[in-house]
Amino acid sequence: MNHSLRCSLLIVVLSCGSLPGAERWARREDGVVTVRPFPIDRSLRNADWPADWEQAFWQRANHVVRNTVRNGGYGNTFFENEKRSYGWAMLSILGGFEEPALKFLQSEDSEAQRWNKHTLGIDYFPCFTLKHQMRKYFFFGEALEPSYRQRMKDAARIFTEQDPLRRPHYAYDGTGVWGPDGKNSWVDVRSTDNLKLMRETSVYLLAEEAGNRATMELYKQRIRDYVVTMYHTGMGEWDSENYLGHSIAPLLNLYDFARDAEVKRLAKAALDRMSADAAVKYWRGGFNGPTCRDYNHPYPLGGSAAALTWLWFGDTPVQPVQFESDEIHVITSAYRPPAAVVHLARKNFSRPLEIIAGKPQWAAWEHADDPTPKYRETHYFGRNFQFGTLVRGSQEPDINGFKFLTYSRERGADTIIAGPVSDPLKLGSVQYQEGAIAPNSAVGQNGNMAIYLTQASDHPYLWLVPASATILEQNGVTFVRCEKTTLAIWPINSNAPRPDGELTRRVQYEETKDRDGQIQRRDRWANSQVLKATRRGDGPYGFVVEIDESQPDGFIAKAAQLKPETDEVPIRGAAAMTVVSGRRVRLQWGTSTDAIKIWRDGRLKDFTSPEENVAYRTLDGQLIDQPWQGDGTLTVTAGGSRFTATVTRDGQVTFRDDPKP
Repeated sequence: MNHSLRCSLLIVVLSCGSLPGAERWARREDGVVTVRPFPIDRSLRNADWPADWEQAFWQRANHVVRNTVRNGGYGNTFFENEKRSYGWAMLSILGGFEEPALKFLQSEDSEAQRWNKHTLGIDYFPCFTLKHQMRKYFFFGEALEPSYRQRMKDAARIFTEQDPLRRPHYAYDGTGVWGPDGKNSWVDVRSTDNLKLMRETSVYLLAEEAGNRATMELYKQRIRDYVVTMYHTGMGEWDSENYLGHSIAPLLNLYDFARDAEVKRLAKAALDRMSADAAVKYWRGGFNGPTCRDYNHPYPLGGSAAALTWLWFGDTPVQPVQFESDEIHVITSAYRPPAAVVHLARKNFSRPLEIIAGKPQWAAWEHADDPTPKYRETHYFGRNFQFGTLVRGSQEPDINGFKFLTYSRERGADTIIAGPVSDPLKLGSVQYQEGAIAPNSAVGQNGNMAIYLTQASDHPYLWLVPASATILEQNGVTFVRCEKTTLAIWPINSNAPRPDGELTRRVQYEETKDRDGQIQRRDRWANSQVLKATRRGDGPYGFVVEIDESQPDGFIAKAAQLKPETDEVPIRGAAAMTVVSGRRVRLQWGTSTDAIKIWRDGRLKDFTSPEENVAYRTLDGQLIDQPWQGDGTLTVTAGGSRFTATVTRDGQVTFRDDPKP
């Protein structure tokens, strides 16, 4: 089915609103909403989705609209608070509250006279605000008052007459923090991946709209450089459970609203790569590790990565109850990921299967020529679980390096995390809190097993496991029996991990007193419990773990008879073990990747070899592949579909989407 026919079928027999521009969205008498995105040329689109996929997408989209619409009370416009308030208002337009939502979207900004006089009172400073301003102006623009829309355009001309980044600002006095009074710039200077993308895509679109060609070309080059880096190494804020969705949203703006075909093509390439990254980690609504900037969402659809890409991927028995408001960008966008990427997210390929991946250092665009990855990842897909680790484990300042997703019929996927931390609320990410995690860890993974060793410290090893799991201990081995999987945990230089009631209560809920002194309980991670293992002995400490999906009684009986080889732990920090599956790892602990040695089934991993220096490489199968510093080609093959995209060093983009090759 071609794109135009698909969209016309979606809005047949629907009644549109009476406002100008309302033909872009429609709402049936029963409240069901559909949208007609900006048209995208066939040469710049992936293949159309099957009708049932598209129908399910709109069911999910309507769930978001139903659960976010409101008749006012959207929030405020101070600094970047539009990051949510503008999104709520735009979602409410779709849901039938056009009048109050449009009134709020056109209300005078709180800093109109203090920070935004030069842009006619229009706030184009914070990155999060800019992202939503683009959807407001371009998609909902015809529903705005003509005078307000013209003011936004006139402000765009002033804002982009030269590069607004670091352009001296009249409000600067050195007293502020992130605003122009502290940063002396016309636009937000912060440059994490998500914020950089919000800034650069928005400034480009405003410059293009205003006809300020010099600024437009400057930002086009910055966008080009970013996407080229993605396809030759990756993104520095990689696979962030907290921020990946915030990186996807501004790229949807660029894809939908840019007039320049080359820029649209670059935006599409970036979206294809980010959706593929998300698809590796996504499963049944969960989001597995490793991740940069995890920020602790160990439950289905918790962070922006899973919650936003759920709109594309679905495949879960639960629906989100938390929303970012970025969903408005996905719902009103023409972009759809390639079929192969959707199949990858839904794990429609032969399993078990293992991939290795390499991730770049922070601000990857500043290190585009790095010859090797900074972070080395192993990821294993079983039939009923996913397991991912980093060679250096979890680490400061914000890196999660050890995580499982395991099947849950009720919840989709339960999260299991382990790490050498004292605070169970920081197991996924210590969030820049120095000393919250023990330093210098090493992890050797081989399929469904791994050894994790950490430099001696006072931190215990904590495990976050499903509250529904049964915890057993036999012969010093701890077993975690989940719905379709069983973990065996053999301690090394520590006690066996055991349930800790106090820490479990801390992760499950928090208690506060209201104004009347009554205790109020609020759920945190109600479906989790905590196991604790304290260090003992000399040298590094940690564990061996194996996850099994066969008959649990037989696995437990065999695993309880096995012991890790630990004689060399106090001498040289080396441990080894052959587990029930027959897989073996020998791990030599070290304080850097170069010092860490990993033997898998007797073979030493050579981190200098071409087979290890990859962005993605699939072992024992064809799933996802991208060379490190190669020709810039990403290949995804899953569910009988195949997708390839290439971004050359000079930014030329080609792609081929074969949903049924």
